Amino acid sequence: MRRTILITVLAMADAAVSMDSAIKKWPSPAILLPLYIWPTNDFIWEPVYTAAELHPKIQFQVIINPDSGPGYTEFPATSYITAVARLNTYDNVFMLGYIPTYHASRDISDVRNDIMIYSGWACFKNQNIALSGIFFDEAPNTNEQSSIHYMTKISNIARDHHLSTVIFNPGTKLEEGSVNAYFEAADLIVEFENSYSTWTNTAPADRFSLAKDHYKDAVLLYDVSLDTDYYQFLREAKQLGLGAVYLTNNADYKSLHSISIIAAMLTKAL
Repeated sequence: MRRTILITVLAMADAAVSMDSAIKKWPSPAILLPLYIWPTNDFIWEPVYTAAELHPKIQFQVIINPDSGPGYTEFPATSYITAVARLNTYDNVFMLGYIPTYHASRDISDVRNDIMIYSGWACFKNQNIALSGIFFDEAPNTNEQSSIHYMTKISNIARDHHLSTVIFNPGTKLEEGSVNAYFEAADLIVEFENSYSTWTNTAPADRFSLAKDHYKDAVLLYDVSLDTDYYQFLREAKQLGLGAVYLTNNADYKSLHSISIIAAMLTKAL
């Protein structure tokens, strides 16, 4: 029994290293997709499957959120298992589990439990539903040492459980004095999550905490109108060297209307 457990743990570690290395080999920016729609049938996530298949040179970092986190069961619902396993068949798709931090006020033991559940998905025997990392939502942006320590600790917990890709989402630029510590703890940080009009009306210097080197920055834009020039934005994202982006027409990420457009325009921009 101990030998079986050891083999499973080693396999999970090898998979995590492999996925982390694979993520870094892709051109930037990636598509950071908050896939918060429950896969009630085989067709709900079809736009994502299609986009990933048609655009194999684009990296998709897909955030799933079964129940404001993984929920309380060892494995997700059958519909989730089927949908996640299908996404895992694409080499350019990397799955991330959603976990809220309540701006570093959530009990770390609860965060740890969520991490352990997501990590345990790698042990599901019938299909591959392993995740490659964690998306920590409602992350702090402050320079308070308690917040920095909190985020560093949960990042380390995720990586210790073979979830090697870590993303923080404060949704706004980091405060001075916290930048180096947060970027050291995370692979990507969403420093701008807002409406598309707010993006266009915000001076470039006010969007990010660093004046350059945005390869660890991600941008999530909502309320994007149908006549928006996606290609122009994605070219700007490429020129800025952003690590990941996403645009959608609503604020709750319950529409997949834009995923095919983004993938096509990003392929063109690359």
